[in-house]
Amino acid sequence: MNALVKTAAGPGHLELCDVPIPEIGDDDVLMKVTYCGVCGSDLHMESWLHDCSPPVVLGHEYTGVVAQVGAGVTQFRDGDLVSYYRAPNPFPGVIADGGFAEYMRLPAASLWKTPDGVTPEEATQFETVLPPMEAVRDVARLKPGERVVVTGPGQIGLLITNIARIAGASHITVLGGPDDEAVRLPLARDMGADEAAPFGEEALATLKGKNAPAVWFEASGAAPAIEAAVDHVAQRGRVVITGIGSGPWNVNMWRVARHSLRLLGLWGGNHAALEQAVEWIRAGELDMSATIAGIMPLTEWQEAFSKLRRKEAVKILLDPSQ
Repeated sequence: MNALVKTAAGPGHLELCDVPIPEIGDDDVLMKVTYCGVCGSDLHMESWLHDCSPPVVLGHEYTGVVAQVGAGVTQFRDGDLVSYYRAPNPFPGVIADGGFAEYMRLPAASLWKTPDGVTPEEATQFETVLPPMEAVRDVARLKPGERVVVTGPGQIGLLITNIARIAGASHITVLGGPDDEAVRLPLARDMGADEAAPFGEEALATLKGKNAPAVWFEASGAAPAIEAAVDHVAQRGRVVITGIGSGPWNVNMWRVARHSLRLLGLWGGNHAALEQAVEWIRAGELDMSATIAGIMPLTEWQEAFSKLRRKEAVKILLDPSQ
């Protein structure tokens, strides 16, 4: 079968290979992959800014159809539509083989039947919606009427924007880089932002006094954004950090103490959040397909990666059957 394999450590070494269809154990499912989304971490693993365990098939945003079940699996049968429910251990696409392949082996306990009313395209995004749901609902505990700033209009930041709007934020400002102006900042407005602008002194000057946000979601990992969050969030405000950066950061800890700020981080999410997301998808409130620019054959993975690096798209799905 075709699979996109990180064949060795270091920059590059990402190749479309012919590999055997995985063999499954008693508690596993063999899933025929319908789509697998390209994540920023896949780009980082290609360039080796994020390590993995080569040789390994990349891809961790997957949905598909059950092709075979292990002897101990009773909750699924051949032909069931399934998608991500909880993180398997070892994590696919990083340590274990992932979804940029025609088939993948997964523990049955890590999957659920794709809920009615959810398309395969939307289901690929279950893994990516967990951090935004957790950030807004359980970490920030956003209250209706609170003002919000989001820095970093990538997949996570845009979903945070949509979820914050559903949760009742009174005003949402999304800030991005100059290269976000063509695609990502307009998309932020479509997904619920009241304002979307390039990050900089002009935009930050508007976030003072009564316009200071109660919650700042930092989804870029950029040191200036984290520092600005601490400098501009309102008294007793919350700074929720979801972006992955390498630091160091020059954070004003005096202001953290003096203004009773809370710096909060998170990684992943919980099942209750995923079930709430499904309810919002069915109700037409959470638009899980808005960030998907298109579906491309797995054989065109290089062009998909290039489009994402150039920020011509936020999310592209790869179809391993092509």
